[in-house]
Formats: sequence, structure tokens, C-alpha cells
Amino acid sequence: PGAFDRTMAGIEACRRAGLPFQIHTTVLQWNRDEVCEITREAERLGARAHYIFFLIPVGRGVNVQPEALDVVANEDLLCQIMHTSTEVSIEVKPTCAPQFTRVAKQLGVETRFSRGCLAGLTYCVVGSEGIVRPCAYMVDEAGDVREQPFDEIWASSPIFKRLRTRAYSGACGSCEFAEGCGGCRARAAYYHQGDVMAQDDYCAHGMGLACAS
Repeated sequence: PGAFDRTMAGIEACRRAGLPFQIHTTVLQWNRDEVCEITREAERLGARAHYIFFLIPVGRGVNVQPEALDVVANEDLLCQIMHTSTEVSIEVKPTCAPQFTRVAKQLGVETRFSRGCLAGLTYCVVGSEGIVRPCAYMVDEAGDVREQPFDEIWASSPIFKRLRTRAYSGACGSCEFAEGCGGCRARAAYYHQGDVMAQDDYCAHGMGLACAS
């Protein structure tokens, strides 16, 4: 209770101070029909961007996974988001939904983002305990900055080297959009017993159900 009012107060404080801000939204069943309107509201509020996060079933996300969208609904929302992105003046980016790059191409929507999943390619995370992982939603450890310099971990970690082969299996391996999308490696691992190179099952295109139009 009160979170919305406090958020709006924070936004107003940013505006008064001339501090750029962006708005993040996590997609669940109960707010799916509001997402694109939130994008328009973010533009009206003066945000620089609206980043829309899709649920990854790890950590606390496992507990709310039943409230996440199914594959077809996920595809439909990505289409709506990319259409809306052409109607606003701010940046709109689906996050943890690498298929948006494929949807954008199919819809003919221009975006500055050329790659979906960046885990281990141009992105990684260093946790508060010093453990390096390909992304915040992957459990695989690339190294520990308390024991090895970060640049060495980035250049030589086996998990990073494996991800950089982009040798995906299943639908991701044969997909014509693999170079730009890459599937979500965290979801691939979750649905395939830890195999980070498996297909991302959360993809309508891979199931022959894509509705990008």
C-alpha cells in the first residue's frame, strides 16, 4: 500500500532535479493488458525509456511462475509492445524476452537492439559476494573476483566460452533468427536440466505458433 504514490513522488523529484529516469515493469497475468498503456504513461511522465521485464523462473520467480504468460500470450504481448514502440518517442525494450528482436524484424519495426540474449557475450553480472555469472538469472558460476581478476574470468571462463560458440540445440539451433535472438539461456537451462545451450521452450516461433503480424 502506498507504493504507487511513493513512486510518483520519486518521479516528480527526478523531474524537478532534471534527473533522467526510466520506468521498469514486470509482466504478469494481471497486468498484461496494461503494459502498453504504461509505456504511453511513461512517455507522458517524461521518462527516457520503458523497460518491460518478462518473468524468468528462478529464485523468487519460481513462486510466481503460474502467474506468468503462456507462450502464445507472451508472443502476442511482444507484438503489441513492438507496435506501441513505433507510436511513442521514448525507448521501449522487452527484457528477458530475446524473441522481441525476431518479432521486430517480422513486423518491420526498427530498433537499436540487434541482439536478444546477451549472457556471456557482452554482458554478465558480479554478485555482492564476488561471484561472476553470465546473467542474473543463471546459476552457472564463471569465477570469483576475490580469487581471479575479472578480465581473466571474462576471457577464459568455460561457461563464457561455451555461450560464445552459440552452438544451440533444438529449435534455437535451427532457427533463422538465432543470431539476433539467441533464446533466453536462463530459461533454456531451467527447462533442460541446466543445459544452457538447449532450446528456449518459451518461444512461439520455435513451436510454430508465432503470431507476429
